[in-house]
Amino acid sequence: MAIRTTPLHAAHAEHGARMVDFHGWDMPVQYEGILDETRRVRAHGGLFDLCHMGRLVLTGPDREALVEHVFSGNFATLKHGRAKYGFLLNDEGFPIDDVLVYREPEMVHIVINATGREADTAWVHDRQTARGFDCNVANVSDDQAMIALQGPASEHVLQPLCGGDLSALRYYGHMHAPVCGHATFMARTGYTGEDGFELFFDKAHAPEVWAALVDSGRSLEVKPIGLGARDLLRLEAGMPLYGQEINLGIDPLEAGLGFGVDFTKDDTVGIPALRARKEAGSTREAVSLAQQGGRVPRTGCPVVAGEEVVGEVTSGGVSPTVGKNIARAIVKAGSAPLGATVHIEIRGRNHPMEVVAHPFYKRAR
Repeated sequence: MAIRTTPLHAAHAEHGARMVDFHGWDMPVQYEGILDETRRVRAHGGLFDLCHMGRLVLTGPDREALVEHVFSGNFATLKHGRAKYGFLLNDEGFPIDDVLVYREPEMVHIVINATGREADTAWVHDRQTARGFDCNVANVSDDQAMIALQGPASEHVLQPLCGGDLSALRYYGHMHAPVCGHATFMARTGYTGEDGFELFFDKAHAPEVWAALVDSGRSLEVKPIGLGARDLLRLEAGMPLYGQEINLGIDPLEAGLGFGVDFTKDDTVGIPALRARKEAGSTREAVSLAQQGGRVPRTGCPVVAGEEVVGEVTSGGVSPTVGKNIARAIVKAGSAPLGATVHIEIRGRNHPMEVVAHPFYKRAR
């Protein structure tokens, strides 16, 4: 299959990005270096091309009933103009994907991961058909651009280009307002732990909007940022990556993401099975690890407590924000209490890391 490109592909080349194959997409992994780009977002801000991610728009009389049936969170209590994080679960209560849902008076938006664009859409369609919900599920991923602007300077960069009052938009809120004169759905959400916005609009305008954001951010030291820094930023902020922290073998409870599940729901796919496991007690748990210096832990490295292999690293890297090597791991419940020292096996040698509080980084509000 031919590798796919986003509407911003030429802009990445113009800015000197190093491109990689990311699940079939030719995407920028870095521009100036992953650690420098991570520092830039924390201190100033950065622009991210997220056009490869999936977007669904649900309309029709039964749209909210369908969302309640497939979405793990309590959608009924979500106010219009607000967003919520949760999961699409299979019948056994394991996540098919983690998603953000945005509720509006006449429609529901769902953002899914790039790896689930087709499969997630088909799964939602199947559930809609099986229950006979009267609504339309449109995959708008190929028609819509998605750009994230993240970092403390974000509002200052976007406001001159935006026809709405950004200061009135709360965290995890969303609204419609023109950006560069083009109709835009925008949310105060993101994947870095910083303040910022995610913009959704017709893909035909992507190069124009991207260039305008780059120009507006120049004096504020806001620049394009690659997927490498995005992954490190989300790890520092304690945000999961589907396929690593959660997958078809690690459920939300084990991953420490139970806040994304409403266990009182009986008619939502997967919740009865997940609730039964919760009542029985999880045998595994997620922990955060940090260490000054030494080898960098990577996904799949064994975690050793005493003489026993108790789990494995799900994500790891060098954090310029906390100045340490950091990792998230899934381990046997109770084997790695806060403050304990465990060892990460890297190329046949054990390297100590301390079990620390989660997340590694939290911005001041």
